Amino acid sequence: MHLSATLPLLFSLTAFILSLLCVFAGSKRGYLENADIVTLNTSMLGRMAVTPSSSSSSSLLSTLEGDLKGGINKLAGDIAKELDLHDFYSWHILDYCEGYYTPSAIANATSSPAKNVTHCSNQTSFFHFNPTAVLQSELKTGINLTELKWPQAIENAVQAVEVATNVMFVLYCIGIATAGVAFLGSIVGLLAGGRLGALVNLMLAMLSFLALGLASAIVTVIMSKVTNAINDHGDNVGVAADKGTTFLGMTWAATILMLLAAFAWVGECIVGRRKSYCQGKLCPRTLHSITSFAQTAAMGKIAVHFGGGNIGRGFVAEKLVMSGYEVVFVDVMDSIIEQLQKHKSYQVTELGAEGEKTNTISNYRAINSKTHEEDVVKEIEKADIVTCAVGPNILKFIAPVIAKGIDGRKRDTPLAVIACENAIGATDTLAGHIKDVKNTPQHRIEDHHTRARYANSAIDRIVPGQDPNAGLNVKIESFFEWVVDKTPFHGHGHPKIEGVKWVDDLTPFIERKLFTVNTGHAAAAYYGHNRAKKTIYEALEDKEIKDIVHEALAETSHLIVNKHGITVEEQKEYVDKIIKRISNPHLEDVVERVGRAPLRKLSKRERFVGPAAELAHRGDKVDALLGCIEMAFRFQNVEGDEESAELAKIMKEKDAKTVVKEVCGLEESEPLYKDVLKIVEKVQGGK
Repeated sequence: MHLSATLPLLFSLTAFILSLLCVFAGSKRGYLENADIVTLNTSMLGRMAVTPSSSSSSSLLSTLEGDLKGGINKLAGDIAKELDLHDFYSWHILDYCEGYYTPSAIANATSSPAKNVTHCSNQTSFFHFNPTAVLQSELKTGINLTELKWPQAIENAVQAVEVATNVMFVLYCIGIATAGVAFLGSIVGLLAGGRLGALVNLMLAMLSFLALGLASAIVTVIMSKVTNAINDHGDNVGVAADKGTTFLGMTWAATILMLLAAFAWVGECIVGRRKSYCQGKLCPRTLHSITSFAQTAAMGKIAVHFGGGNIGRGFVAEKLVMSGYEVVFVDVMDSIIEQLQKHKSYQVTELGAEGEKTNTISNYRAINSKTHEEDVVKEIEKADIVTCAVGPNILKFIAPVIAKGIDGRKRDTPLAVIACENAIGATDTLAGHIKDVKNTPQHRIEDHHTRARYANSAIDRIVPGQDPNAGLNVKIESFFEWVVDKTPFHGHGHPKIEGVKWVDDLTPFIERKLFTVNTGHAAAAYYGHNRAKKTIYEALEDKEIKDIVHEALAETSHLIVNKHGITVEEQKEYVDKIIKRISNPHLEDVVERVGRAPLRKLSKRERFVGPAAELAHRGDKVDALLGCIEMAFRFQNVEGDEESAELAKIMKEKDAKTVVKEVCGLEESEPLYKDVLKIVEKVQGGK
């Protein structure tokens, strides 16, 4: 026993507990409610409307004023309640709580107001309290904060500290983790000793001290900035704010304790009275403790991903793992699942003009939903996110198991469901299948939104053909874009995923990508196949093909600019960038791979017929797009592509009018119909 390690052990343990309490204060009603960051007092909201004038001079008016003052506070509180607002809102690190003051919002001779918490929001990592949004969401229908003269300065101050709150949360996580490991290290030091052990503990204590110190400093600044803004500008509307002095005491106490622990370990290192229990090496027990703690800290965020293909492994899962999620791959392909279960990591190599960059992906598991559906359901019940990259036609097949997982969820935070497919509104399509009465009972639909939220997305990343012996490893384009609709997550906050751009209106991004990237890529593939080119690079080296692709994108750009308000210059830069990307010789993108699934790509909401139909309806030029449609119809009986064989069969067995209606979804009344009909007749006639 080395009793000199007792002090740093106690310091580290106490700091660990205090910092944990700081983070989890307010995690349920009444739990450490006074340990909040800021309390927003709205109990007097509306008081300016009922405050009597202070300029009355007659005795009668003075008497009336005295009578009014006796009931003024009750009336102000009644106004706030009439607006459907609570008396106070307490901001904690992971959530906020709300409630009413008892026995009243105003202190009197016999009592002081106490907080009676009625509700706390769901706990969320990187939580940011937005009082404007919260109050507006609770206001009685037909009333908004603007009418109550809510100061914009308050909103500005809260927004200004959003990044700081995220940094603060990360620092608290680091500080708590290192304080916990320092405590475990102190146990080893108490039992064993040694200079090297003391040095490791010193480093852990210093790291925890720095993280907690920076977090405490940031939260102190946040408190001052937000409370000052509310008190300076909120008085006229009857709102005020108080700093969380209890929270400050706890967080700074934890910081000082870790500093004291560090000093204690400095003494151990200098005196050097203890000999190493493990002869100059870290004890196995210490290593085990550190490893176990790190593994525990890493767990918590789970993402279930359907589809173990190249996009799933090389793009979606890569970003999820890099964002701290443990990814659970789900597929029905035995070979993919077996490889993922056998190998604990794989490599993603990014290909760009600047060269190659390789990332190693680990922290994943794999389940075969064909044989272990119940395991998949259990994973979804506890997951944070469900994503998929399986192809639009497969969404209906994965919906039933997702529906079961969602229906069994007991978590407060809804599951985020994001379909990562090359199709417009893919998540909406998946949601429709999940909510179908065949998969979700009718009586569970009404509160389904409390268990799952669905966000459409647009993904843009080229995955070229892979080496035959690549195994799980994926080669992928270095450029990427992943845009997701954030509106479904209002009230809870969207999940944190590295590289995702969260937007309020996804439509412009989806159509710009589909009608530029996919249109250009497929146009080069179909013309390249028709002219016996091997890769997209070779096709675009042909000046005539490259000019045709530019003409097609000029037509879609005309639509995008006029429909979505994107500037001509911005769209031109985007087109030039796309042409450069798909011309990348390092991608070695085979035209047959890019052109596969022609039936889907000739459908009405897709890359050719979609923009051409809209342009024709506007009376605009569509000549280049019609040429692309013709080349797509000629993409028949390509080895390895079932849809091209199906297209050949349809073109042989059905008349032109039926083909145009069934394949392209066009009606005779539509302006584009006759032009496409001529193309089908031409291809069927062997011309």
